[in-house]
Amino acid sequence: MAKQALTAAALTVTTVALSTTAAWAGTNGHAYTDFEDCGVLSCTTIEAGEGFFTANGDQWKACDLLSDGDRVIVEARWVSGGATHIYSATAANGTGTCGTYTKDIPEGVTVNLKVWHQNGASGTPKDVTSFKGVA
Repeated sequence: MAKQALTAAALTVTTVALSTTAAWAGTNGHAYTDFEDCGVLSCTTIEAGEGFFTANGDQWKACDLLSDGDRVIVEARWVSGGATHIYSATAANGTGTCGTYTKDIPEGVTVNLKVWHQNGASGTPKDVTSFKGVA
């Protein structure tokens, strides 16, 4: 009787193990757009903006950290279905504000991101930093 119970328990554990599937865990990403401000005695790193990628929800965010009149942009780029997809999030309302963008990205796809700051909508990107995430 004990042998039958043990066999039944082993069969149950095996069935449960075979019926579960592994959940995909993406990879988040984070970076700053920053520059060096050098004086007579030393240099200081100034963080103008911050970029985030959140795998759970496929969302990227640009945050403005510096009161300089620039906007902060995070551009996300990936290849899926034979096409290159490019979308951006912008923080254009001043220090302490963030802009987010959400787009469904196939699981396991690598997302290449860049964060930078620029003066106005058509300004030249400054202090571009690249980072990655996986949807």
